[in-house]
Amino acid sequence: SFLAVITVFGLAIVLANPAALLQIFLFASVVMYGWFSNRFYTKVIVAKEMMSKKLKDWLQVNAIVAFAFSVLGIGNSIYIYLNPHTFDDILKQMPQEMAMPQNLLVNVAIVLMIFCSLLFAHIIWTYMLMRKHKEYFEA
Repeated sequence: SFLAVITVFGLAIVLANPAALLQIFLFASVVMYGWFSNRFYTKVIVAKEMMSKKLKDWLQVNAIVAFAFSVLGIGNSIYIYLNPHTFDDILKQMPQEMAMPQNLLVNVAIVLMIFCSLLFAHIIWTYMLMRKHKEYFEA
């Protein structure tokens, strides 16, 4: 839900800064992965109903992009955690009212690492369940 809100507000930022388009695309893919994995859970795992090939394809495509997001997030958060002084120059150049303490950046990196690790595990688990319940997908 939090990523969905960030994505909606990020669309306005993309109009001013096209470089943020990749991040918004990644966030939107993670949100759609969450949506389609929930649909998979409710239709196949809980209700034991057939799922269309179209929904399966949407789930797989967004899972691939969400997987890339989680790998990038884990890598970046490990780098920030191990090298917290990397951003010292950037933080010093920020205006005083916008500057954040260095420990906040490290704490955000830890939260990002936890979130991306859980997302990584969820994607692998979803693929295992899709393989286990492949008879519930239309050919």
